[in-house]
Amino acid sequence: MNNILVSSYPTVISSIKFNLSLKLFWILISAVILSLLVISIIQINAYTQEIYLIRDQETRLNQLTQENKFLEIDYSNSYSLNNIGNYAQNQTFEKTNNTEYIRVLESTALAK
Repeated sequence: MNNILVSSYPTVISSIKFNLSLKLFWILISAVILSLLVISIIQINAYTQEIYLIRDQETRLNQLTQENKFLEIDYSNSYSLNNIGNYAQNQTFEKTNNTEYIRVLESTALAK
């Protein structure tokens, strides 16, 4: 009878250790799965935020490109020869009849 008690005692201890290690194993597995889930949610959030930022920058780039085209057309129209001629006629320029040059220290200056 004494042999039966001694031999069954280590099996109870080993089954308790096995149950404890199994619980610890499932707790660790659950913690790893939960942490991976949280990390994936954070990464998906960062990814979608970058996609929206890129989309906003692309629309802004398209707007600036169109505005640049309009400004180039406006610039070329404003500095055409017709507009420069009109600008010269609208200014108050005087026509000179006689031009005299004055020499000052070996340089030339214009006087009316």
